[in-house]
Formats: sequence, C-alpha cells, structure tokens
Amino acid sequence: MKKNLSFYILSALVCLLLITALAAPILAPNDPNETNLLAAQQGFSREFPLGTDGLGRCMLSRMLYGARVSIFTSLLITLIVFTIGTTVGILCGYFGGAVDTVLNELITIMQAFPQIILAIAIAGLLGIGIKNLIIALCLVQWVDYARLARSFTYSMRNRTFLKAARICGESHLSIIFRRVFPNVMPPLIINASLGIASMIMQIAALSYLGIGVAEPTAEWGAMINLGRNYMQTDIKMIMIPGTAIFITSALFNLFGEKLRDRLK
Repeated sequence: MKKNLSFYILSALVCLLLITALAAPILAPNDPNETNLLAAQQGFSREFPLGTDGLGRCMLSRMLYGARVSIFTSLLITLIVFTIGTTVGILCGYFGGAVDTVLNELITIMQAFPQIILAIAIAGLLGIGIKNLIIALCLVQWVDYARLARSFTYSMRNRTFLKAARICGESHLSIIFRRVFPNVMPPLIINASLGIASMIMQIAALSYLGIGVAEPTAEWGAMINLGRNYMQTDIKMIMIPGTAIFITSALFNLFGEKLRDRLK
C-alpha cells in the first residue's frame, strides 16, 4: 500500500510538472524574451517574482518556458530513440545473421566513446538549434535501447513458447508483435523512464556549452550559461535554473524507480 501511494504521489507530481510546462504562456507573468537593460539583475518583486537576468528578462517567465523546451524535448528524444532502438534491436535479435553482426559491431564502437562527447561533436558539426540538438542526441542514444532490446530478444529466441509458435505456423511478424514485444517492453520502458532525467541534463549541458538551443530561446542550460557571467554579482541567475534541473531530474528518477518496482 505504501509503495502504491508513493507511486501515485510521484505520478501526480510528474503530471503537475507537465501541466505547468504546457501552461507556461498562461502562467508566465511577462514575455520571456523581452529585454530591458534598465531592469537588469533586479531582485524579487511583484512584477518579477524571481527577479531578472542580465538582459532584464523575467526569470520566472523564462523558467516556465524553459521547462517546455527542456522537458518536452527530452520526452521527444526518448520516444524517438526508444522506438528506433527497440525496433532495430528486436529485429536483429530475432533474425540474427549478418545484420545482427554489423549492429553489434556498431554498438561496440559507439559505446567505446562517451555519449556526451559524441553528441557534442555531432551538434557542433550540425550547428546551433533545437532541431540539430535533437538529431545529435538521437544519433547517440538509440544504441542503448537497441543493445538492450537485442539482448532480451536474443535470449528468447530458443524459448519453448517461441518454438511452439513457429511450429503452429505463426508468421514472424505475428510472433514479434504477440510474443516478443510484450516480454521485452517492461524493462525497456523502465530504462526509458529512468533515462529522461539523464536526457534533461544532457540537453542542459549542450545548451550550456553553446551548441544547444539558440538565443533568445529559453532553456535551463542556456540560462546557466548566461548566468555564469554574473556568478559573483547575481548568483540567482545560476541557482534558479540549476535548482529546476535538479528537482525535475530527481522527480523523473524517483518516478522511474517506482515504475520499475511496479513492473517487476
């Protein structure tokens, strides 16, 4: 009962976070991109509840709009890499052969390098922008899901229930969708839920390095990048987006752990 309660509480908090991000245009008290150098680096006030940044932009408004970029971009990337990686991994693990061998070698090569370094290199080649950021992270992250899906599928290839399905004349497509998918999906879903927090931090890291979202788009990592220039005079410009990244990542991690417990 206690486990169920904590899962429901975390689910509600995640939903609240998503709703808040979606409602940013309604909740934001000011235009997130409106600059006013006369109001730069102001403290907390009624007009600017979280103060302003070095360009006089409302921190609260940029926080809310940044949540949309950081959270929903991470969810989109996770969905894309989950779909591509799982599909490729299951097909290679089920059929085997030369394609499976090539995939194995590709995964081994890509995992020999830190993923964030590869993502930085690809994003640097493609240029600054949210679309290029998504492409760079998708090209790097799909191999994790492909490796897991292939491993789970490969271990099932000679299981009795799959052999029986083949003997009964089921097509390969039917076996994959009716027998393989339901068995490999739970651990992959758990991995995806736990990977959302990592994705949020990678998006923030690329934006902090200046190769993620382009100005004046509000994004938490880009806000920290701007705030580092004012670290000694206005620490809130780093603390506010940093706290948002920490709380959001922790929330998704806790939710992923509770989901893992329920799906065991």
